[in-house]
Amino acid sequence: MSGSTAHEIGIVYYPGAQVACILGLTDLFAVASTIALDQRRSGQSPLRVTHWRPIHCGAANLSCVYDSAPRGSPKPRTLIIPPTMAKLPDPDIPPDIPVGVVSWVRNRHAAGTTLVSLCSGAFILAATGLVDGQSVATHQGSAKALAKHFPKIVVDTNRRIIDHGDIITAGGFLSWVDLGLLLVDRILGPAIRAETARFVLADPAAGEARYFTGFAPPQTHGDRAVLEAQKWVHMRDGRGVSLAAMAKAAGLERRTLLRRFASATGMTPIEYCRSVRIARARELLEGGGISQKQIAQSLGYKDVASFARVFRKAVGSAPGAYRKRFGRKAISPADFAAEDGSAFGPTSSASATSPAACREPSPVGSP
Repeated sequence: MSGSTAHEIGIVYYPGAQVACILGLTDLFAVASTIALDQRRSGQSPLRVTHWRPIHCGAANLSCVYDSAPRGSPKPRTLIIPPTMAKLPDPDIPPDIPVGVVSWVRNRHAAGTTLVSLCSGAFILAATGLVDGQSVATHQGSAKALAKHFPKIVVDTNRRIIDHGDIITAGGFLSWVDLGLLLVDRILGPAIRAETARFVLADPAAGEARYFTGFAPPQTHGDRAVLEAQKWVHMRDGRGVSLAAMAKAAGLERRTLLRRFASATGMTPIEYCRSVRIARARELLEGGGISQKQIAQSLGYKDVASFARVFRKAVGSAPGAYRKRFGRKAISPADFAAEDGSAFGPTSSASATSPAACREPSPVGSP
């Protein structure tokens, strides 16, 4: 995103919308903006949050009723449709969907706005017709009614977040936290996302088994074979793990594992193994008592340079800078920025082009 223009995130405040979700997301984005400002020393908040409400019942236009950074005309680049706190829709009764809101949301998308729905907010999104033929995530309590009233969409309660690029859907209890962090990652980068998660969550992996710092492996997907593969990877800290070995641990054929693993976790096996290794590296760096060379060797990298390159790409910071900031003797963010002079920037994660192995090209023993 541009360093001079804030990314505006709009939240639809329709009748019956969950106020806790709206205010919680507003606070989460404010925290992320503050962290980004501290790191980048920018004079302008990188995120602008607006709330949009129907002028009156059935209105086709919505009015901005809150603006975190008023300047110029508000125009959301991302628009979130929160869940409702009203009675969930009945499969046998047509849902009461605000037609004016549906029309306004559809027009926003036509103007280039990314749309995001949370749980039962998927009813408004589905009513736009924009997700016909696509998979949509929602809360399991809304799934049956959503599927019945909108048969052209594919309702999927096995995935917490489904990202189609310009349309994102999320479902599950408190999924707004995951969704908010995903947007922070997309807009401000993984380093800001990581610090935001640390600030807003006492346990970033609440509700799921937490293996290592900063990584909450998806475990509620219900696929036992994939869970076996995940456990097998974690027992080895993600190092030296081939696809064939993972498939054997899961009791599946390789192609079947690839398909089911991606469906269950949202990651390919190679991305998952990389996440485990990086999470373990972060834990060791934060402990402060092991050298980078020892960490690199323990995780299977042939040298410190290879390890540092992969770590920076995944986290947005060099291992030494990360230890300085988050180790046991870490200094404050302001002092860190002054002394180090570096900034965390967004990174991209490489995708696997071959299912041959889950290892990085650099670790010892890779084929």
